[in-house]
Amino acid sequence: MNRLLPTRAHLVDAVLLTATCAAALAGLGTTFTGIGFLVVGLLGVLLAITIAHVTSSLGWPTVSAVVLTIVVFVLVGGPLALRSPPGPGTVAELGDQVLFGWKDLLTTLPPVDGDGPLLVLPWLLGLVAGLLGTLTARLRSGPAWLRSMLPLVAPIALLVAVILLGVRRPSSLWLQGVVLAVLALGWLVVRMQRSTGPVRGGAGRARRVLVGSAMLGLAGAAALPVTTWVAGADDERVVLRTYVQPPFDIGQYPSPLSSFRRYVAMPEPDAVNLHDVTLMTIDGAPEGSRVRIATLDDYDGVVWGAAEDTVPGSTLDTFQRVSSTIDNPVDGERADVTVTLGEGYSGVWLPTVGSLQSMHFDEGASDDAVQDMAESFRYNLATSTGVVPSGLAPGDVYHFTAVRPAEEVGETSAPSGDLTDAALAAGFLHTQAVQWTAGASELMERVFAAAEHLKSEGKYSDGVLSSEKIYHAGHYVRRLSEEFVNAPIMVGNDEQYAAVMALVANKIGVPARVVLGAVVPDDGVVEGKDVQAWVELRVADGSWRVLPTESFMDTDRPAEQPPIAEQEMSGTVVPPPAPIPPPSTLAEQNDAELNARKGDREEDAGGGFPAWLRAVLLYVGLPLVAVVLVLSSVVLAKALRRRRRRSAERVTARIVGGWRELVDHARDLGQPVPVGAGWTRREQSFRVSSPQAPGLAALADRHVFGPSQPLEGVASSYWQEVDAERRRMSQGVTRRRRVRAALSLRTWWK
Repeated sequence: MNRLLPTRAHLVDAVLLTATCAAALAGLGTTFTGIGFLVVGLLGVLLAITIAHVTSSLGWPTVSAVVLTIVVFVLVGGPLALRSPPGPGTVAELGDQVLFGWKDLLTTLPPVDGDGPLLVLPWLLGLVAGLLGTLTARLRSGPAWLRSMLPLVAPIALLVAVILLGVRRPSSLWLQGVVLAVLALGWLVVRMQRSTGPVRGGAGRARRVLVGSAMLGLAGAAALPVTTWVAGADDERVVLRTYVQPPFDIGQYPSPLSSFRRYVAMPEPDAVNLHDVTLMTIDGAPEGSRVRIATLDDYDGVVWGAAEDTVPGSTLDTFQRVSSTIDNPVDGERADVTVTLGEGYSGVWLPTVGSLQSMHFDEGASDDAVQDMAESFRYNLATSTGVVPSGLAPGDVYHFTAVRPAEEVGETSAPSGDLTDAALAAGFLHTQAVQWTAGASELMERVFAAAEHLKSEGKYSDGVLSSEKIYHAGHYVRRLSEEFVNAPIMVGNDEQYAAVMALVANKIGVPARVVLGAVVPDDGVVEGKDVQAWVELRVADGSWRVLPTESFMDTDRPAEQPPIAEQEMSGTVVPPPAPIPPPSTLAEQNDAELNARKGDREEDAGGGFPAWLRAVLLYVGLPLVAVVLVLSSVVLAKALRRRRRRSAERVTARIVGGWRELVDHARDLGQPVPVGAGWTRREQSFRVSSPQAPGLAALADRHVFGPSQPLEGVASSYWQEVDAERRRMSQGVTRRRRVRAALSLRTWWK
C-alpha cells in the first residue's frame, strides 16, 4: 500500500496539471451555461490522474490505464454527464456523443445548456488530458529537458481543443491566457529544477529563484500578445464552428408567402381557408406587436424564400440548433410571451415576437413531442426566424422571452450599404425603380417614393371574386412584371405588393426582405385575417426596420371587369364591305370551261386513278396523315423529354426528373396533381393515386437534399421504380384513358 502513496513531486505535478487543465477548460465558459462543464471536466481530470497514478505505482502497463479510463468513462459518464444510470442505453448515448457530439456542439448556437448530453465532451476532454499529463509526467527515460516539457503537452492540447470547439469571441481571453501561461511556465520551472538535482549553495538557490521569478513575470507580460496571436483576433480567430455547416437545409421548405391566399376572405365557404380560423393565442405581447412567422430574404425569380448566408459580413445568418438560453444581444423592450397554437396552425415555422433570448416548449403535447420539438428547434439570429423540423400542431404551447427592438424605419434613416443577392434578381424592375423615384435623391427617400407610388397607383384584390379572378396568386417574375408593374393597372394583395416593394428597394440600393407574420389584436387571438406581409429594410447600424404594409399598399379595389360581350360591342363599328355584283353569263361560261380544262389536266396527271379515289386520298388521307404526324409528334416529344430527364448530367437531376415524370403521367391520366414552386414533392404525392407515391417522393427528397451526392446506380434504380409505378397506374384505368393520356398535352404547360 505504501507504493500507492503519492510523493511530494507527484502531488505537485497533480495539482499543477489540474490547475492548468482548469484554466484551459475555462475557455468553454461562453459555450456552455453555468459551471457544470467545468465541474465535469475537472472530475475527469482528477479521476484520470488517480487512475494513471495507481497503474504506474503498481507497475502496470500503460494500456491498463487506458482500459481503466474507458471503463470509468462509461460507468461514471452516465450519471455525471447524461443524468442516467449505467446501462445499454447509456453506453449507446455516450458512444453517440463521442462520435457526433462535437458536431452537435458546433452546430448549436451557444451558449449550450450546461446540464445536457453535450457535457460528455468536457468529461471526455478532462479524462484524456488528465491521463496524458500524468503518464508523461511519470516518464523516466529521455533527456531531462524533454521529460520536463512533455507533461505540458496535455493542457496545451486541451486548450487547442477548447479553442476549436469554442466561439469566435470568448470572454476573459486575457485573464485565461495570463493564468495558463504563468501556471505552465511555473510547472516547467519546477520540473526542470527537479530534474537537475539538488542545488548546492545559497547563491545558486537565490539565483534560480530570481531567474524563476523573472520568467514568471515575463510569462505574464507576454501572455496577452501570445494568446492573441495564437488564438487570433475576434475576426480572425480560427474555430471549427466557422467551417462546420449545420446539417440543415431551410430551402427544403416551401415559401409560406406562396400560400397567402389561405388567409384571405372567400366569397364562398372553403375547407382550407383560414381567414376566420384561430391560428394562435398570444399572452404577454402588447397589442399591435408583430408576430414573425418567417423572414424571406432570398428571391430566385419564382418565390421569396428563407435562405442562409444572405447577410453580407455576418456569421449568424444560418439556422442553428439552440439551447433554452440564446445569446442574442439586442437592445429594446423585454417581453415574456406564451403562445398556444390554434386549430388553424401547423407546419414548421415557429411564430415569435422580437428577438429571442430563451425558449421553452411546454405542456400541450406528449413528453416525447416536447422533447422532439426542443431538440429539433433551430433559430436564425440574423432573421429572427425559428423553425421546428419535427413539426408543430394545434395545441402546442411554448414560452419565450424576447426583446422587441425599435421597429419602424423613417425616411431619414441611413441605409446599410451591404446589398443582398436580391438586388441582382430585381433587374426587371430597373425602369420602375427610376420612374417611381424621380425627384428623390437620397436612397431612403427613393424607397419611400416608390412605396408612395405603389400605394397611390395600385389597387387591392385577393383574386377570389368572380370579377377579379384574372388577378392571379404568386409572385414569380411574370406575375410581378407583366401582370403587375407593367399591367394597365397594378392589382394584387400583400403577396405581390410586399414582393415588389422589397425588390424595388434592393434595386434602389437599400437591402430589403419580406416578412410574413401577423399583428397581435387586443385580445391576443390571432386569426387568419390578421396575417400580413410587410417589408424590412436594413439600416446603417446593421439592424432591420419595418416598412409597414400600409405604407406601400392601399385597400381600394379595382373597377369590376365588364363582360366580354359588352367589351366587344363597345368597340369601333366597322361598316360592311360594298356588295360585289354577280358575274355575267359570259364570265360564268368562261369559268366553267376553265374548270373543265383544269379537271382534264388533273385527270391526265392522276395516272389513271379514279376521281373518287383521288378525292378520298385528298380529303381523307391527307388529314389523316396530318393527324397521325401531330399525334406521333406528341408521343415522340414525351419520349424525348423522358430520355432527357433520365440522362441528365447530375444524378440528383435524374432523380428529380424521375419524380416529374411520375407526376406528369398522373396528370395525363386525369389526376388533379398540383405543380409549381409552391408545392413540395411530399404534398404532390398525396394527390397522386398511388400508394407508392409518398415513398418515391420521400426517396427523392432524401437523395436530393442529402449530405452527399448519390451514386450513379441510385438514379437508375429510382427510374426503374418510377417506370414500374407508371405501368401500374396505367393498368388501373381503361384503354381509352390510357390512349388519351399518351396523347395529352396537359403537362406541357403548368
